[in-house]
Amino acid sequence: MRKSSSLSVAVFAAVLVLGNRLDGVGRLPNYTITELGTLGGTESFAYAINNRGDIVGSSRLIGDSFTHGFLFGFGSMMDLNPLNSGLVQTVGPTGINNRGEIASGLIRGGVYAAAVYNSRNGEINVLGSFGGLAFGSFSGTATAINDSGHAVGYSYIDDLNRHAFLYKSGQMTDIGSLGGYSAALSINNADDVVGFSSASVNGSAHPFLYRQGVMSQINPFDQPSGEGIAWKVNNGGAVVGEALNGPYINGFVYFKGLVTNVGTLDGGHNSHAYSINDGRDVVGVADAPYQDVCFDYETLQPVQCVNFSYQGFLFKDGVMTDLRDLVGRNSGWDALYAFDINNRGQITGYGLRSGRFRAFVLTPNPER
Repeated sequence: MRKSSSLSVAVFAAVLVLGNRLDGVGRLPNYTITELGTLGGTESFAYAINNRGDIVGSSRLIGDSFTHGFLFGFGSMMDLNPLNSGLVQTVGPTGINNRGEIASGLIRGGVYAAAVYNSRNGEINVLGSFGGLAFGSFSGTATAINDSGHAVGYSYIDDLNRHAFLYKSGQMTDIGSLGGYSAALSINNADDVVGFSSASVNGSAHPFLYRQGVMSQINPFDQPSGEGIAWKVNNGGAVVGEALNGPYINGFVYFKGLVTNVGTLDGGHNSHAYSINDGRDVVGVADAPYQDVCFDYETLQPVQCVNFSYQGFLFKDGVMTDLRDLVGRNSGWDALYAFDINNRGQITGYGLRSGRFRAFVLTPNPER
């Protein structure tokens, strides 16, 4: 993907009660934002949430010298070491199902491999690999897991190319590609799988849907390149992702052959849809303009200018809302990046507070 999609591969003490917002469709509920804290360091990053409200991500340790995976539940953060906590790590996505099983990876025998951690009993299941090694020590990782314990991810088939896998019944299966590389990023309870794949080893990524043994490309905006990524599939089969739409990248919802462009924030150009729940509420990030001061190299003077920064959004009932408007612009959060939403409407991700990244969860309050 182009530079503008760099956020795609990135990304407890404070509780605030948020205000109402009215739009053309209806009233969005009040939200409470909870900062999740850290494992002792200055920053934390949340990537996924299940319907119980358990959250997984990564956090700096004391002194910020190391980063470990974490599980946040029942108001506290647990260190998941050795899961995604060694000298080799992936930067999201990490998945968690409603049984508390976590899809990620760890280092065994000097090699980072796909693994599933069962938070109920502490067992770790290393899923295996397709035999390839990238960078001499990375074989692949698991990215998502459904409620039957079926996991997806990708594994290297040699030192350059990786393929998406589906793991179930104790076996890792190569689900193929569109001709080049592939990676699976989400699986629903019907074993529908989405991710990205290319037509050649050095080609651009295309969103795909894998259903009943067949991988199909999704080209939501009918662009010549078809470049994009499918990030999530819900239990109804609705897919969200991002794709080139002219010169920009826009988030999309794909369902039964129909495409919805989630649009952009006011004045913005790009959006990236990362997650969708079973009610088809969508979250992600989009760029938005702000007034800035730039340096004019002709006059050698500072001048007023417009720059763009990414902000999280909720796309609900056809309307995109900046998460800062759900929180309130004076909340103390300079930015909120949304990466997952569960069926209770809870949104997780990370944002900027006082110049540091901190994981959060937004929880809708009951209607009065």
